[in-house]
Amino acid sequence: MAMLPLSVAALPLACAVSVLPLLCAAPVLMAACVSDVRRRIIPDWSVLALAAIGIGAAVLGGSLAAHLAVGGLCLLTGGLLAISGLWGWGDAKLLGASGLLVGLDGLVPFANVMVLTGAGLALLLISLRRPVRAGRLPLPPGAPRWLVAEHRRLRAAPSVPYGLAIAAGTLAGM
Repeated sequence: MAMLPLSVAALPLACAVSVLPLLCAAPVLMAACVSDVRRRIIPDWSVLALAAIGIGAAVLGGSLAAHLAVGGLCLLTGGLLAISGLWGWGDAKLLGASGLLVGLDGLVPFANVMVLTGAGLALLLISLRRPVRAGRLPLPPGAPRWLVAEHRRLRAAPSVPYGLAIAAGTLAGM
């Protein structure tokens, strides 16, 4: 029986190391997004789960130091944005956990997709604010509670559920 080359034999492990974190992180990111849209709160359990997935993937991939460095940089950046009042602390924590997930190799696509998605989301909410305040964009009868809450937020002061943009960037960076 012929021996397989090491690269072919290691292929299933390499696939598992790259795909398994994505399969584990996607539902957690989805839950964080749903919570952020509905209540503007990113649950701590989702941040901890993403951080654990990121550390596990980094250990399996052999790049723990790089992932920790990117996670720390993202947490620092998010913390500065939260201190300045531009973000909430949930967004800052999610950004740090996402940095652990994407590592150095995924940092550029992560940042690009996150910034572009966040800008588009902010522009959408800003453009909806005036018609909602003027009453030109009424809610349909029987609208879901999250849509009623969003309508109320747009009339008061718009806030952006930036967790959506962070999640999109995270998936792009993975």
